[in-house]
Amino acid sequence: MAVAINEKRLSLREFLELEERYPERRFKPAANGAIIEMSPSRSHGFIEGWIYRLLQNWLETEHLSGFGAGVEITHDLDGWLCVPDVAVLPLEGEDYPREAPLLAVEIESRSNTRPELRAKAARYLERGTQVVWLVYPESRSLELHRAGEAAQTLSGGDVLEGGATLPGFRVSVEEIFPPAPQG
Repeated sequence: MAVAINEKRLSLREFLELEERYPERRFKPAANGAIIEMSPSRSHGFIEGWIYRLLQNWLETEHLSGFGAGVEITHDLDGWLCVPDVAVLPLEGEDYPREAPLLAVEIESRSNTRPELRAKAARYLERGTQVVWLVYPESRSLELHRAGEAAQTLSGGDVLEGGATLPGFRVSVEEIFPPAPQG
């Protein structure tokens, strides 16, 4: 469940002060800059971890020098605060990056609906992110967004390729999701 905390845009300093004031709570900026309180679910956490693992293992295996996968790293992209669920970004740099990640992954939740996620994807792309994955747990599908291209919906055995951004990355969409529980 998400609760709107602040309708005005906060600076990075103000956002960090909010997190510091309430360390037991989790906050995330919405596409419009409003700050919402998050309560991530078990399935959201598993999917986030699963995607992180796939990306980090690939980055290490393919030796994409100087890049790593990160989870929930606060970015300040030209005054727009964002916290991608998973991102691929340079290993070196500021604690709160001011440069767009190569890849931003956002996972649908009660507070991050499809329209909200699509708005976030547009903002990431406007600020230099090369690829955005919008992940939909319920339908076990993914929308792939690239600058200047129509969004592409993938599911099941469809193959997700890294293209020029993550050359050689190739995985079926099924592999993006943890295995469904048996029984």
